[in-house]
Amino acid sequence: MLRPNPRTRRRVLETLVVACVALGAWVIVLGLTLPRKYVAAHWNLAWVGFDLALLIGLACTAWAAWRRRAIVVLFATATATLMFADAWFDVTTARSKDLWVSVLQAIFVEVPFAIFLLYVVSRVVQYTRGSVWSDQVGTRPRSLWYVEFPHPSEVGDVRAADPRADLADEQAD
Repeated sequence: MLRPNPRTRRRVLETLVVACVALGAWVIVLGLTLPRKYVAAHWNLAWVGFDLALLIGLACTAWAAWRRRAIVVLFATATATLMFADAWFDVTTARSKDLWVSVLQAIFVEVPFAIFLLYVVSRVVQYTRGSVWSDQVGTRPRSLWYVEFPHPSEVGDVRAADPRADLADEQAD
């Protein structure tokens, strides 16, 4: 059974906090340095707003990891998606003289950090599948591809669809 490693958890939290601080600084730099005139309208608002969304995603992911909340899976997945999108738009909208900076940033910062976030999601889901699922249902599914969550309307007794119902009955006895 997988056991959480406190050192790994601490590294994940530290990395997320450092990323929040770095992205916060980057948002300020962008706000001060992006050109005022570009081919697109509201260029500064688009880029600063997008990076603010990334900052909010990172902060929510860090909070959920810190509080050990399962919602970290959703926050980290959404933030990873934003990181991939940011890399894509940075590279595809760069001027020719700025293209190399965008490509390097995508290769060495944005894409690896998005992969890191998806790794966090994978670890949380694998741990949950092994511990929580086994505690509530009694058996560990071979893979997440086989985990099914029947809708209560598909089961004769609504309590039968809730694995916690058996635990509550046992505790009451």
